[in-house]
Amino acid sequence: MAPICLIEALPSGGWRVNDSALCILKNVQQPVQVIAIFGPKGTGKSFLMNKIAETQQGFRLSLPGGPCTEGIWMLCFPHPSLKEHHLVLLDIEGFDTEKGDKRKEIKLFILAVLLSNVFIYNTQGGVTQEELQKLIYVKELPHLVKAASDEETNTCLLASLLPHFIWCSRDTILDLNMGEEILTPEDYLNDVLNARQGAESSVCWINKLFLQPRLYDICEPCPTARFVNLDSLPEDQLAFLFKKQVQTLKEYIFNKGTKTITGGEKATGQMLACLVESLTSSLSEGDVVPLDKVFERVAWKEGSKKPDSPDCSFPCSNFTEGNTLAHPVVSTTRDRKQEFGEEIKCVGPSQYSPKFERVVVQQSGKPTSSTRTRKQLSVNMEKPICLIENSASGDLHVNQKALEILSEVQQPVIVVAIVGLYRTGKSYLMNKLARKQKGFSLGSTVESHTKGIWMWCVPHPKKQDHTLVLLDTEGLGDVQKGDVKNDRWIFALAVLLSSMFVYNSMGTIDQNALDQLYLITELTELIKVKSSEHEIDDDSCQFARFFPAFVWSVRDFTLELKVSGSPITEDEYLEHALTLKPGCSKKIQNYNFPRECIRNYFPSRKCFVFERPVASADKLRIIETLNEDELEPPFLEKTQKFCQHIFETARTKTLQGGHIVSGTLLGNLAKTYVDTICSGAIPCMENAVTALAQIENSAAVKQGHEHYMKEIERRTKFPTATADEFSDVHAACEKEAIQIFINRSFKDDDRKCQGELMRVIHLSYEQFCQRNEQESANLCTQVIINVSQSLEEQITAGYYSRPGGYQCFIEDQKRVVADYKAFPGKGIKADEILNNFLNGKQAVAQAILQTDKTLSEKNKEIEAERVKKEAIERDMVVMKQKEEALQQNILAQQRSYEENIQQLKIKMEEDRIKLLEEQEIVMDSKLKEQNALQEKNFLEKADRMNAEIENLRQEKAKTESQSWVSTALETLGTIATVALPGWGKLAGVAPLILSKFVRN
Repeated sequence: MAPICLIEALPSGGWRVNDSALCILKNVQQPVQVIAIFGPKGTGKSFLMNKIAETQQGFRLSLPGGPCTEGIWMLCFPHPSLKEHHLVLLDIEGFDTEKGDKRKEIKLFILAVLLSNVFIYNTQGGVTQEELQKLIYVKELPHLVKAASDEETNTCLLASLLPHFIWCSRDTILDLNMGEEILTPEDYLNDVLNARQGAESSVCWINKLFLQPRLYDICEPCPTARFVNLDSLPEDQLAFLFKKQVQTLKEYIFNKGTKTITGGEKATGQMLACLVESLTSSLSEGDVVPLDKVFERVAWKEGSKKPDSPDCSFPCSNFTEGNTLAHPVVSTTRDRKQEFGEEIKCVGPSQYSPKFERVVVQQSGKPTSSTRTRKQLSVNMEKPICLIENSASGDLHVNQKALEILSEVQQPVIVVAIVGLYRTGKSYLMNKLARKQKGFSLGSTVESHTKGIWMWCVPHPKKQDHTLVLLDTEGLGDVQKGDVKNDRWIFALAVLLSSMFVYNSMGTIDQNALDQLYLITELTELIKVKSSEHEIDDDSCQFARFFPAFVWSVRDFTLELKVSGSPITEDEYLEHALTLKPGCSKKIQNYNFPRECIRNYFPSRKCFVFERPVASADKLRIIETLNEDELEPPFLEKTQKFCQHIFETARTKTLQGGHIVSGTLLGNLAKTYVDTICSGAIPCMENAVTALAQIENSAAVKQGHEHYMKEIERRTKFPTATADEFSDVHAACEKEAIQIFINRSFKDDDRKCQGELMRVIHLSYEQFCQRNEQESANLCTQVIINVSQSLEEQITAGYYSRPGGYQCFIEDQKRVVADYKAFPGKGIKADEILNNFLNGKQAVAQAILQTDKTLSEKNKEIEAERVKKEAIERDMVVMKQKEEALQQNILAQQRSYEENIQQLKIKMEEDRIKLLEEQEIVMDSKLKEQNALQEKNFLEKADRMNAEIENLRQEKAKTESQSWVSTALETLGTIATVALPGWGKLAGVAPLILSKFVRN
């Protein structure tokens, strides 16, 4: 469901409950978990609630100048973790400590804590007492909510009724390092709560009223996009740490069970609705809320209802649209904890949105979202959806739902768009390409039926791991619309988004048909290839490189395919229609211009002529209901050939440089072009690719880094036995992360994004190394404490301060060392911790040695020298291990740099081959066009192409030279000296390796 206002504050000071929201709750006969969020204005409450609900289309976010949320808004849907439960989220209007209406804010606070079983106090500004003190309303709670007449009893009863208290400190990262001690968030919170405060302070009352409050620090969602509207920010651009912290918070919340009323009875949606009515009624009648009367009203109302006949007639499932939350956790309630022996399967709102089927293949033990291959993410839509909406005013808008569907498609896409006059049967052909009888709306009247651009994503029938995206466009020349400019943009977008462009017309390819294709002559006014103002006059060379393949489908064709009495093919028929006339008159120029545009812009051309599908006009109106045996055989045969040609020859959609387009990229491309058109500018292919590259490359860095972090956690059991063991895991994970980045990124010409990946992985590696050392040190310290406990007790008791005590001490110490060394899995700090322990016992040993009267002075000197020598040897061992660790880090950095260079070199070579293929295709098409002009004696036009062909030859020669590959490697080398801190620069790693790769 979409969020809905539950409780609204009236100007008079009273409260009004939204009947529609109550009706939704009253239809929920299952138990509910209720989460309420409360806090100062502008602290990101709504955004956090949307993350808990896992939806972007949830509570509206705050806008500059004031709060967006007023009163209490509700979101209700099936619980993601608890079977046969519902989750109710309450977004409470933010308070203002300086200018706010305190009377109104205290009542909102009362409603928040009494309606929920999990209460989130949301702040920004750090974990300090000052932030807790802002919750001044908690001091008034015992005076305004009465569970008993006696003050002390009232406080105790309130404490048993109030929800779990969670303090979310936003845009915060706690420093939990206290020297050698590592604090927990609970320790941090306890320090704040237990600091000396007045008896009537907010902190004091939080301690009294809320049992075991919890603290969660949540970092900024996207530090690099602080001024971006967060509800429009894609999920993959959110910080990895932010998503992890929110996930941890959700798991804790969902583990808190359901809302209960008195006696531990689980509250259903119906009971919650009654509680809402009772509380708002009490708050409107006076300042004090008598809980006994509130619960009496709830019990009376609940008892007067029949569970089988709710007040409202519509089912609650109508309100449960959204995204599935998948967090299998064990449910508990506050009053009694009950663990379920079986795994709880997640039930989410997405099951109520059957518009498309997500096909997600996950392999056991493999990482999920960040490393899914293209094979693992595809979409099979049951029916088309509007991609680009065309409003009545002629404005274009991208449909957000369609973008969400495209974002699921991580496979390469083959995009086929069809354009033509309205009522010419375009949609029928597209349905056949989808291999469906129905889909795109056909219509049977003189009105244009398709509006805007509609999209249908289906698995490609011939190419495995590819998705076929079909785009059916609004018919051109609709007399009711009468907007030529709108037709121009629809036509241009179809060309820009597709890899195969089908132009559909009726009758024959004659002058009238070409006149109707006038939009092709305006493409230079609608599309720019380069952002530079000093473009070459003739864009056709550039257009031919990036435009889709061209197919002309001629419908209801009744002529014989003959020229001068000789039979010709369909393709020859098209080429004959595109033949130029000699001469320079205005009339001839007008005749030749559309033909020249088609020849220049679309070097790859194909033609299909279709006979009439049925003889009867009545049957034509219902063609989508007819079986194939009811269609004319020649039409059916040609339709099959048309589909076969599309399936076999339509190429994967690519961007400049040959970068393969996925569904996600196609959605971003559509939005970029439409936004440009709406701004009044001309879509520029170069600018669009640059903008997409920035988005995609940043996402590639994040995806690669997240994969590295997850795989390190999955493959490593800290502490590792040796530094080499962890270094090998690091190298394998980094290699995979680089591969993910290389596969997804494109046009990273300055190599800054790859350098950023190198930097963040290196920093994470350092942190993991520190963690490996710390966990080893902690374990070794605990082991040495355990095995030396008896020795320490003997020292404390003075057992060794006797004749012969030194020898006993040495033997006992040897046993401690033997026991310590026998303990497995201590990790890389084993020798250092042991050395520290033995060095710490040297003074004790010396004291015992000096007091042992059984040893001569000479023996004491010899023993002291032996101990000193052993200590030096141990120090040397530890020092050598540290040097080896430093060398290991240098080698790891060298290996990292080599891997980056190697994978970049492979990628650059692949890009070079793609570019050569692209240039070869354009060159061949230009040479063929020049030869055709020469054969028809258009010698002047042919000569004008020489300069263009020569430019293409020079470009091709430059690509073949590989100099640009060397330049790219050198650029990465420069970036690496900045991105890789510390040992790499000191050791001169980057320049040495770079020179080796450049030579190769």
